[in-house]
Amino acid sequence: MSTENTEIVKKEEAKYIEINPGQFGKAKELAEKIGEILDDKKARNVKIIETNRQTIISDYFVIATGNSSVHIRALAGEIEEQLKENYGVTPARINGLESADWIILDYDSVLAHIFNSEARDYYKLEKLWGEGGGRVDVDGLLMLDKSE
Repeated sequence: MSTENTEIVKKEEAKYIEINPGQFGKAKELAEKIGEILDDKKARNVKIIETNRQTIISDYFVIATGNSSVHIRALAGEIEEQLKENYGVTPARINGLESADWIILDYDSVLAHIFNSEARDYYKLEKLWGEGGGRVDVDGLLMLDKSE
């Protein structure tokens, strides 16, 4: 590899590190941490879906439901705050804060989707993405009642 190509690769690696730094060695660890944060803050029906076999968009989706737009914003804020403070990880993008029907936090290899009940029922991400990929067993991670 030429020196010029090596510099391009290093710049791309540095760009990735700036976007998603931290102590997480694997996307799965980051997805599980996001799931734990959501569970601790009373999100409902938290699911982690492996998507890397179906798309290059991400390796995992973390999907959860909030009780209200205020709760959904608080969940998104808690993820952002805890990951930044404790691990130095910041999202590349956040979408949906205005309406708070569906907020997406983009951590490159992990996308956190926080819905209200109606939007989650309408978009059915678990059905769309869950059939071809694997699901991560979150029962050991989460402490809430699984009755939903």
